[in-house]
Amino acid sequence: MPIEKNKVVLFHYSVSDEQGNVVENSHDGAPNAYLHGHGGIIQGLEEALEGREAGESFSVTVTPEKAYGPRKADAVQR
Repeated sequence: MPIEKNKVVLFHYSVSDEQGNVVENSHDGAPNAYLHGHGGIIQGLEEALEGREAGESFSVTVTPEKAYGPRKADAVQR
């Protein structure tokens, strides 16, 4: 069954930096869950998941414009 609007989706993820170093992943816990098509995750990831099938594995690069926006040097927090 393909991922489409109003479907509940569960997925694991791994986030890497530009050098390929993993900075975050969900594989040691429960998968993320969201209702597809309602903006519950960043736009670029939701678009990349659209139409995919259960068990499918893929990589995606999400641009700042389709994530949290361009970096603002004066808005960095520790």
